[in-house]
Amino acid sequence: MKTVLESLIERIAALQSPGDATYVAGLFPSQRLKKELNYRREDSNIFFTAITVFTLQEIRSALSESSQQIVDAIAEKAAATYALYQNKHGLATYNFYQTQPSNHFPNGRIMHRTQHFKLPDDVDDTVMIYLITPRSQEEHLWLKAKLRAHANTVKGWAKTGPLQFRKQKIYSTWFGEKMPIDFDASTLSNVMLWVYRNQLPLDEFDRNVMEFIAYTIRSGDYRQRPLEASAYYATTPLIMYHVGRLVAEVPVLNDCKQILVKDMKAWKSRIFMDQVMIATTLLRLGEDPGEVLPENWTLETLLEQSRNHYFSIAPILNYYPQTRWLTNWKLSHINWECPAHSLALVAEYLVLKERGK
Repeated sequence: MKTVLESLIERIAALQSPGDATYVAGLFPSQRLKKELNYRREDSNIFFTAITVFTLQEIRSALSESSQQIVDAIAEKAAATYALYQNKHGLATYNFYQTQPSNHFPNGRIMHRTQHFKLPDDVDDTVMIYLITPRSQEEHLWLKAKLRAHANTVKGWAKTGPLQFRKQKIYSTWFGEKMPIDFDASTLSNVMLWVYRNQLPLDEFDRNVMEFIAYTIRSGDYRQRPLEASAYYATTPLIMYHVGRLVAEVPVLNDCKQILVKDMKAWKSRIFMDQVMIATTLLRLGEDPGEVLPENWTLETLLEQSRNHYFSIAPILNYYPQTRWLTNWKLSHINWECPAHSLALVAEYLVLKERGK
């Protein structure tokens, strides 16, 4: 008899696109939306495919042999799409949206039709793809140099974020020429996860980034001002999840671990996926989160409860200096959801829960 975990892996595989007019074969469908404005569009980006593959690869060793084979097949199909999102000039950085050919904000009525909303390559998509594809040390070092070349104090100066960090050498979210320098604690946690896992030499940029991440936790900004701490993952549970993953692997952030654990245990949310991410992070940090999944839930209940989970947020007005003062206006934020990635997060929780027994 199949376990819930095996059924989840099968359902994730079934969600991977076989190829159609909206999604090339290998992508996981996702949607960008704003419920208050009755706005919903199919969104063929590489981000959710990359992070879904990353999450599945992280738990692969704990899966049954049949589920491992499914994960390998998912990863192989996904890998065939990465080149479509690579830098338009052939450099080894990646874009949220397809570059070969260009297809930003697909299926849109306004943003899709103007170059004004065309995004540059970004750090998050790039390091995620580096984490899930084999790379030589030379390639990792090239990317490290690229990050430095677009960092604060080198490419420009941050006009947002804590004042004491605006003159420090910190990696920005974007590789573009025109995008403003942006600090995002969740994105930077992904960057440092890549740095530490590949044992890349640490420098002043890395030390400043780690100080910024630690400050985000120690100051309480991630609870009180999540949009300022992490503009593209602007909820406290999302920041907990990303920073907690780094804290679990990097001893230098031990004092942040204690703060995170205390705050996560005190955090109350009725949203099931928030509960899953917090429980997963507590398990990573060696803590018992208690039960998240009621025993009477069927697979269909689980599938229903995992829907409508916004894992990525775009504060559109944050991109332009003239409109940044309106960034906290939530009607200007676009949300993204991906059913397959939500299920991968649930599968991750189930694996860590079993390991913690």
